[in-house]
Amino acid sequence: CMHSVLSCVIALVYVEPLSNTDAIKFFVANPASMGTPALSIGFACFYTLVAAGIWVVGTSGIYNATAYFVLLAVIVGFTIGETIDKAGFCPEAGRTKKSCEWQWTTENWNDTSKWPWFAHGVQKNEKAKHIYRRMGLAIEARMAEEAKSASVKAQA
Repeated sequence: CMHSVLSCVIALVYVEPLSNTDAIKFFVANPASMGTPALSIGFACFYTLVAAGIWVVGTSGIYNATAYFVLLAVIVGFTIGETIDKAGFCPEAGRTKKSCEWQWTTENWNDTSKWPWFAHGVQKNEKAKHIYRRMGLAIEARMAEEAKSASVKAQA
């Protein structure tokens, strides 16, 4: 547990003052600095949960421990599902099914039938729709800036 906390702190201390370009250089030079803290936290949580399970066996008996481990399996299953869901995100338009979950704010704004499942709840909330629309406009503006910058670099 201490290793996971310290690896996160060390990464933040070194990366926080860097510019975006220098941070990329840091991660290229230290590729494990991204995964090591997350992996360490995962192992620390696993060890803690196993220790708690062993404690439940010793203090409350095998039946309560069985219930604990079944609940633990359900929680781990949901966590793995959430991880797979987030890992599918793609910032490039049209590359994956998950990329459609952000494109609706830019391409299909008026066609609510093409909005992702989680966005249908905001259809009746004008304030939320306004916020999502502003985010979509910000995405469009930034993508236009990046395209313009890329074309200028290509001409140079």
